[in-house]
Amino acid sequence: MSFLDTSTIIDYLAGVDDVVAFVDSQDTLLTSSICVYEVLAGEVLGPGPTDVYQRRQDFGRVQALDFSETIAIEAARLQQELMGDGVQLAARDMMIAATARSTGAELVVADSDFEVAGLKSYMAVRNLRNE
Repeated sequence: MSFLDTSTIIDYLAGVDDVVAFVDSQDTLLTSSICVYEVLAGEVLGPGPTDVYQRRQDFGRVQALDFSETIAIEAARLQQELMGDGVQLAARDMMIAATARSTGAELVVADSDFEVAGLKSYMAVRNLRNE
């Protein structure tokens, strides 16, 4: 089971070979509803109109999990742990990380947003750009 960050979904939709190969090899794919928003918001900012419902179907195999109060508490707790290590994640990234952590799935990213000291001691993170 893999939990996809926005960056991974964007690279998948763009047809980045190594990302497509990894994603297509996974049985179960999860993400956060926050990531769905980030992907679709990026599409809306592009040239011309975007059918956001159709674009969501382009990664419809990825099940989105809602951000809940339980995950909000987990996000605050994880942020506190990281701050104890002297680092901090952006709020949306922390919400995404906490959602991934709540599932026990590996967080799969394709950018440097989650490359902060200590995060990997709290959860599994794989950066497809560093493989």
